[in-house]
Amino acid sequence: MTRFLFHFFNILLEICCLLLSPLILIFIGIRRYWGALNFKATDSEKGIMIHSASVGEVNAVRPLVKALQEKYPRLKIVMTCTTLSGLEQAKTLHIPAYLSVLDLPWLRKKQLQSINPQIIIIVETEIWPNLLYQAKKQGIKIAFVNARLSEKSFNRFKKWKKLLHFLEEPIKIIMAQTQEDTVRFRNLFTVPVLYVGNLKFALQLPQYDELELRMKYGYKPEDFIICFGSSRPGEEALLKNILPELKLRIPELKLVIAIRHPYRIGEVRDLFPEAAIYSELQENVNDSGDVLLIDTIGHLNEFYAICDLAIVGGSFFDFGGHNPLEPAFYGKPIIMGPYHSSCAGSVQELLSFNAILISDSQNIKRDIIYLYQNPEKRKEMGENARACIERNRNALENHLRGLEPWITA
Repeated sequence: MTRFLFHFFNILLEICCLLLSPLILIFIGIRRYWGALNFKATDSEKGIMIHSASVGEVNAVRPLVKALQEKYPRLKIVMTCTTLSGLEQAKTLHIPAYLSVLDLPWLRKKQLQSINPQIIIIVETEIWPNLLYQAKKQGIKIAFVNARLSEKSFNRFKKWKKLLHFLEEPIKIIMAQTQEDTVRFRNLFTVPVLYVGNLKFALQLPQYDELELRMKYGYKPEDFIICFGSSRPGEEALLKNILPELKLRIPELKLVIAIRHPYRIGEVRDLFPEAAIYSELQENVNDSGDVLLIDTIGHLNEFYAICDLAIVGGSFFDFGGHNPLEPAFYGKPIIMGPYHSSCAGSVQELLSFNAILISDSQNIKRDIIYLYQNPEKRKEMGENARACIERNRNALENHLRGLEPWITA
C-alpha cells in the first residue's frame, strides 16, 4: 500500500508540475534557481556525492570533506546544495558543486546517474523521498552525517513513518549530533543510528597573534573590544540604543559589528554614521574608530580572535541564531540571545561547560556590563569554551570510522 501511495503521489506531483509549469518557471527565474532543473553534473566515477542544504551545513562538513580527500585520494567528491548561498560556499571547497535538482523522480534519476556515486553522504536533515528512492533503484548507499532532528521536525516526520521505512533501504548508517537526535532518528528508522558528536566542533580556523592583529586595526591592548557577529535586522538598532550607556560604563569600549548579509550595509550605516566601514579601510589602516562595521565576508574570525567579548547574532530576534563555536574556538566569553534553534546542540554543549551566557533584548546591556566588570568570569568562560571545543574534536574521527565500512577505495 505504501509503495502504491508513493508512486501515486509522484504521478500527481508530476501532473501538477506540468500544469503549473509557467508559474514554476517564473518562480525559478525570479529566484535564479535554474540549476534546480539541470541534472547534468560531473561524473564522480563511483566516487562520493555529498548533499547539503545551505551555508551552515557546508561549513559543518568542510573538515569531513578534507579528511575524506586525504583518506581516499583516488575517489572524486561531488557536492550538491539546496540553496544558492550553500552552492557559493561549496565552491570554496574546490570540488565540483551543483544545485540539487527539484525532488522530482526524473530529475533525481538523471542527476544521480550523471554524478554516478557509490555513496551519497547527506548532511544533517535533508530527507527527500525521491532522492532516497532513486538511490535505492540505482544501488547507491546512503549515510547521514552530522544528523540532527528537532522535536518539531520529528513530530512532522513520524506521521510518515511507514513511508520512511519503505524508503530507508539504501540508508546504511545515520550518525547523529546528540543523544536526543539519536533517540529521535531511532524512532523513525530501523537502520543503525550512532551518536558520534557534532562535526561543527571539528573547526579548522586560522590562528592569529592577537596583539599584532589589534595593532593592524588600530586597537590598543587596553581597549575592550566587543564583537557582535552575524547581526540581523533589529539587532543593530538594539546595540544603537544601549551604546550610550555602554560607553559611560566602559570608557575604553570598541564595538565591531559584522553584518550577516553585507547588502544591508546602507541601513546599518544610517544607524551608525560615525562608524568606519571595513571595505573602505586602507590595507595598512591603523585606526578603526570606536565603531567598525564589517561588510565583507570572510573576516569575522579575525575580530572574534581579538575581542574581549563575543556576541553571536541572529539570536535576539527570531532568526534561529548563528554558530557560537567560532568565538569558542578562540577562547572567548560568549553572549547569545534566546533564539538559537538552528544551533541548539552547540549552545547546549557550551552551556554544559558554562562557556556561554544566554541573554535577551531586555538584559543584554546588563549582561555586557556584568562581564566587563568581572574579568575573572570572562577568563573562566573563555577557558571553558576552549575545553568544550577540545572535548568534541573526536566527532570527525567518529564520522570517518562510521563511514569506512561503506566506502570502497
